Amino acid sequence: MTLREFVKQQMEQVFSALKAGNPPPVGEYDTTVLKECLRRAQVQVGTTRYAPDAITLEFIFQDPSLGPAVLSVRIAAPEPIVYMPVPDWVIEDVWQGDVTGSFRFRSEAEQLLEAFREQVFGAGNRAHFEKPDLPKRRD
Repeated sequence: MTLREFVKQQMEQVFSALKAGNPPPVGEYDTTVLKECLRRAQVQVGTTRYAPDAITLEFIFQDPSLGPAVLSVRIAAPEPIVYMPVPDWVIEDVWQGDVTGSFRFRSEAEQLLEAFREQVFGAGNRAHFEKPDLPKRRD
């Protein structure tokens, strides 16, 4: 199962329970916040945040008289999550939305691949989860 499939499955499972007025069947959440959220009439899916070991799903509850409330549900990931930045060689040759790649000497390509491997699997990858400007998914 891919990360995208995992998130979709968890999102659907939790969203269905919340729409029925039930607590999330998986994950960790604040029960006090849940009680306050369930007082509201409508629930909608919010953003998904990633951590190296979990995903956090946000659900927004709306009610005209009470205002909005947000419930965060943290779900442990079945395996580690890594951030995969766009490699430098892809950024260099993108034209009108098409990623076409670029030509390199083999030695240069090996250096680029090693640098990319370090970005994904090295100690610095964890810092990507702490950046406030990281993209968030809305599935």
